[in-house]
Amino acid sequence: MSSKLKFHLLAIVCLLGFSSLSFELIILRQLINFVGSNALITSIIMTVILLFLSTGYYIGSVISTKKNPIRRYMQICFIVMMFLYLIACPFYLMETYFYLFYQAGVRQTLLLVSFFAILFLSIPSVLLGFITSFIGRIIHNFDSNYTGRFMAIDTIGSVLGSLGTTLALMPFIGVSNTITFLIAINIVCLLLITKAQDIKFYLAPIACCLCLSILFNNETFMQGTNNLIKDDAISRIEIIPTDQENEHYLSKLMKINGSLSSKISQKEDLNFEYINFINKTFIKQLDQNYPRDILVLGAGGFTIGIDDTFHRYTFLDIERNLQSISEKHFLPQPLSNNKTFIAQDAYLFLLANKEKYDLIVVDVYSAVQSIPLNFTTTNFFKLVKKHLKKDGIMIANIIASPNFQDKYSRRIDNTLREALGNTLQRTIIQNYNPYAQDLTNIEYIYYNMAEDPAVYTLDKNTSFYDLNYQEKEGLN
Repeated sequence: MSSKLKFHLLAIVCLLGFSSLSFELIILRQLINFVGSNALITSIIMTVILLFLSTGYYIGSVISTKKNPIRRYMQICFIVMMFLYLIACPFYLMETYFYLFYQAGVRQTLLLVSFFAILFLSIPSVLLGFITSFIGRIIHNFDSNYTGRFMAIDTIGSVLGSLGTTLALMPFIGVSNTITFLIAINIVCLLLITKAQDIKFYLAPIACCLCLSILFNNETFMQGTNNLIKDDAISRIEIIPTDQENEHYLSKLMKINGSLSSKISQKEDLNFEYINFINKTFIKQLDQNYPRDILVLGAGGFTIGIDDTFHRYTFLDIERNLQSISEKHFLPQPLSNNKTFIAQDAYLFLLANKEKYDLIVVDVYSAVQSIPLNFTTTNFFKLVKKHLKKDGIMIANIIASPNFQDKYSRRIDNTLREALGNTLQRTIIQNYNPYAQDLTNIEYIYYNMAEDPAVYTLDKNTSFYDLNYQEKEGLN
């Protein structure tokens, strides 16, 4: 084996290791827009990839090297992988997949993800395993002591793919261009394995794949709009004009990772109902004798207390560019001096921070398909409770069934009551059908005050005196 051929083969192995991790991370990142991010989703994707990757390793280890045109097989594999990456990775094609199943009434998240993984990830994984395994056999035939170095190079490629995709490619060129970069890696592998005189036969599929990648990842081409502001490893942010009146848009919608996050409008009644409810009921009615401390977990578009320049606000969100994006593309003016933005995970902030607040707004449940699991536990709500001042109030906006038609709606209610106790109320501000399985914004409101466990019974009933007390206080 010539030094040039060995270098080409080892370069391909390294690039395959890079592309396998990059492909997996791109898929996981895109799925956040539709099903959120949790251990179950990651487990399904990794299981399918590893299962079919091992299948490819086995095929590459047993296929005959004498009777089959292996170079041609590998060339075909690279072309097939490029087109499968092109179908599986783009946001808009993935959106079409989930839209079609939602329209058909299929909404089981794990089922949809499992089917997607088998449909789009199995064949590329088999081909990756096959090529890697077969190149290992070729190198081993010429140097039986090269196995360790071969595996090291494959692993180095995987490490570079893991770090490079999330730390360099997605943040600086965006997810869409990272997909095109992934396809370009496979083009380089194809060219490395192809003899110079045969390259011309593959120019057409290469050009076709690159052009389609650019088009399928282009919002203007796929959607006819240009609303995408940011698309990287952390978040996908879109600002969409809406509520058109006389050829003029009255409102803007902010979508973060595929979910409606905030809305701002020239007409107050067009804003999200729960935001209007919080602002009118809990912000505008605060006494103005001294500034209160307000914590907002899940900053969105900073619409909570949007007109309040008196009380002190702390907004938390993991997207560190959220303030600059909101001020530039969403809000009518920059945040006032009484508002501070901190880019940090809300759970970690509550663990490390000792401050207490008069009002805490929990608005991290942007959509039922992307609920942060660590924000649905008794541990989390007890942490929130610890950060309330005496007589402080917590408001948690949760999307659930108003008539407890599913397990999640029942159990999140149980969780809140277990963590917070009796001074918790459940308010539904939207109209709903009590006999249907609709979802609405439900406001859980907790008052941090001493609990009174007493109840009225036939044997012991002080309600008359308690009502009389209300009359004395002018509450009748």
